[in-house]
Amino acid sequence: MHPKAPRHGIHGPRWHSTLRRNKPISTLKPELLLPYDYLDIAHVRRTRLFFQNGSIDLSETVHYLSEDRIYTPFPEDARGFFYCAPRHGLPALASSVRFRCTPSPFPSSFATGYDLLLPNGLPWQILVGQAAISYRDLRVFLLHEGFLTQASLLEWQTRLARKTHHGGRHTAALMMFGLQQRFPINFAGALWLHVVPTNTTPRRGAEVRVEHIFDSRVGGERIRPFVGRGHAQFEVSPDDPNILNLRIVKLMGPVSRAYPEEVTGRLLPREGELFYYRPRKDGTARPWSFNLRVQNKTGAAFRMLAGRSP
Repeated sequence: MHPKAPRHGIHGPRWHSTLRRNKPISTLKPELLLPYDYLDIAHVRRTRLFFQNGSIDLSETVHYLSEDRIYTPFPEDARGFFYCAPRHGLPALASSVRFRCTPSPFPSSFATGYDLLLPNGLPWQILVGQAAISYRDLRVFLLHEGFLTQASLLEWQTRLARKTHHGGRHTAALMMFGLQQRFPINFAGALWLHVVPTNTTPRRGAEVRVEHIFDSRVGGERIRPFVGRGHAQFEVSPDDPNILNLRIVKLMGPVSRAYPEEVTGRLLPREGELFYYRPRKDGTARPWSFNLRVQNKTGAAFRMLAGRSP
């Protein structure tokens, strides 16, 4: 079911009238889910999950979204099952815990449900790597269920710093494991991506600041020409394997200009197309690009993202 489709199956009987929100979860494996694992967490700002399986008796507090310790409640359709699964096209290190919204409290409805989304249009999730660093009891349960091993736990702790440069927890959507992975963008805001190395060399990941892609310098001042949000991804240029371009995969609503193109040299982002700019030297529109051969911290981070040696 499409996430925007009417959810008559859920809005009929109020399942949460007969189910306790914080009853224990027996598993995060989709194929082993039981009706008892169904949870109604709609409108809850924070919820404490209890994990019970054999000798395991653990708990972990999770939330939907927070900013400056102000918690946004889980949305109306947050009724279903927590589960853990790989992310399509990404390495095992990128597996994540998600919430599956389902039309009934029965595991048989899992396939017809959909993953809970954040306001930016990407799935709500806790990466296994985040759990390895920041969620102690969830980490133990993932080890118990086989989603983490002691070896992969050590690998995560080697590759990922405990805190971001801001001193907070890592954001799943901003942790990058490879090219062509979507990430959210705010054309008018700051953006740091954390690149996680996925090859066999154990080394620390790198944070890279990328909002300058959309910025423009006018009269010695750096300005942000656009207002709006969307999803983007990096990809290798078809003309040169050492050049990266940026594709605007999706726009989350209209994008407006804060400054005219003749001032900024930035072309309006268009969904499905590469992001273009117009250099002042010759005025010819060309796609934004980054040369992977550049020898600085940003170059090392992008080479890591492309799976190359630093």
